[in-house]
Amino acid sequence: MGGWHLPSELIQSDWLVYDFGVGDDISFDIALVERHGCAIHAFDPTPESIAFMEDKSLPGFQFHPVGVWDDDTIIKFWKPSSDDSISHSADNLRRSSEFVEVEMRTIKTLAAELGHDHIDFIKMDVKGAEQRVIPNLIHDGFRPTLLCLEYDWPYEVYSLLSIKWFLAGLRLHRIIQNAGYDLISKDGRNATYRLSSAD
Repeated sequence: MGGWHLPSELIQSDWLVYDFGVGDDISFDIALVERHGCAIHAFDPTPESIAFMEDKSLPGFQFHPVGVWDDDTIIKFWKPSSDDSISHSADNLRRSSEFVEVEMRTIKTLAAELGHDHIDFIKMDVKGAEQRVIPNLIHDGFRPTLLCLEYDWPYEVYSLLSIKWFLAGLRLHRIIQNAGYDLISKDGRNATYRLSSAD
């Protein structure tokens, strides 16, 4: 669904979904709305994504021009190093020299601002920020039934930086498992986790 392998039989129409990292593609959100009728809140502070979303309208879907981080702050959001992508990175994974400053929030803060006391499903494609956001999410006590996560690391396959990020991804995977999740699908860098206690 929208590039992710999901246990569709588990997803309910009353689920609350947070989608972090919209970019210029909302096929994932459209599929969830059309097939399951979920309520979706999507987040992306990328200027190109904000412009892309200006004329988009989808029932049950709300877009918020802020990013997700482990603190409520304003950070440098590094531009991609090539013109064929709009994906910015808070950790400058692409070693860019250009940036914009954007507003970031923790998931706990976003949920409080939106009046949500739980989240059923989180999809996260945030170009490295997952290394900070997921441990913070777990620390704050959120346990979505489904967690879709893209693991990101630098383009350079054979470099000390890429090895560092690969090892960080392994540590993050263990953190997620220790929080009670089972890995139910892995496709390239995309991983889908299900909370072990989910029916």
